[in-house]
Amino acid sequence: MRDMKLTLVVLVSSLLAIFYVDAPVALWIKANFLSYAPFREYTSNLPSHLFWVVLAGSTISFSCYFYLRWLGEHSPRRNFFLLLGVVLPVAFIAKNILKLAFARIEVRLWLSSPEGFQPHWFQMGKSGYDSFPSGHMVVFMTIFMAFWQFYPRWRSGYFIGASLLAAALVATNYHYVSDVIAGTYIGILVYWATRLVVLREGKRGESWHR
Repeated sequence: MRDMKLTLVVLVSSLLAIFYVDAPVALWIKANFLSYAPFREYTSNLPSHLFWVVLAGSTISFSCYFYLRWLGEHSPRRNFFLLLGVVLPVAFIAKNILKLAFARIEVRLWLSSPEGFQPHWFQMGKSGYDSFPSGHMVVFMTIFMAFWQFYPRWRSGYFIGASLLAAALVATNYHYVSDVIAGTYIGILVYWATRLVVLREGKRGESWHR
């Protein structure tokens, strides 16, 4: 019941942001931040590297997992590495599917052609229509959630990190506010769904007690 309420809150928040917040915020950032030439030039073509982050993170995590397995270690950190190794590519695939389905025009492209703000669906092979949801929030939220669950001591740091990432994505006009809201929640959902499957699969063959 609580999960349904949270989903409803996120859905309503995303819709309100789409209709009443996204455009004004994007225009305000353009007028106040992007009008500053050094900032505009620096943020004009920032590389994503998200694929390589996922590839490297998943590879390192699986390497650590199999090393600990080879040592015969049964511990929370072994579960952590396995879960992180699985959830990163899952999150990457999920965000690509959703971006294809929604095909929302990117902020900077919309600012140059405001008539494109209306929804676009399944714009296959058309660049500039992959704003919703924020892929960085989807992927990085799975990382933050993994650390949040397995290493709770520094939760305040994870929260600050996620907040700074969200703010940077909006402040550079690479994403709308609703993209970030949806990306955050989708990342959390992907994490919990993957965790459920991984832990359930693990219990079939060996003990996964933390």
